[in-house]
Amino acid sequence: MGEQESSHWRYQQQIANHVSDIVQPDLYYYGGLIRSTKVARMAELAGMPTTPHLSGGFGFVYSLHFCAATPEIGAWQEYKQGVETYGSWFDPPLKIVDGELIVPNGVGVGIADPKGLLSDAKAVKS
Repeated sequence: MGEQESSHWRYQQQIANHVSDIVQPDLYYYGGLIRSTKVARMAELAGMPTTPHLSGGFGFVYSLHFCAATPEIGAWQEYKQGVETYGSWFDPPLKIVDGELIVPNGVGVGIADPKGLLSDAKAVKS
């Protein structure tokens, strides 16, 4: 329940009434890590696991950090690819081993050299 939900009030009602067995806020649609963490805490108090929903792209990193910080994370997590494309940006590089992905421990989300990623960028003047 929740991958398209955007209302905190509706989440409160759905969790209070155990409308589903698993709560699934979308880290993009619902408004980020802070709002999704509030939902996960409500679910935890109600004895319900949380598993994030996330659209593709670089979002797998946000999902990884959310899962690492959520005590009652569900047993199964959605994976939309991304490690294959962006894994080398991290130090050590991200890789999936036996279905697990280690949380990066660098600054921010764990990108090793954010300035290096932009070294070939060119300023665009309008």
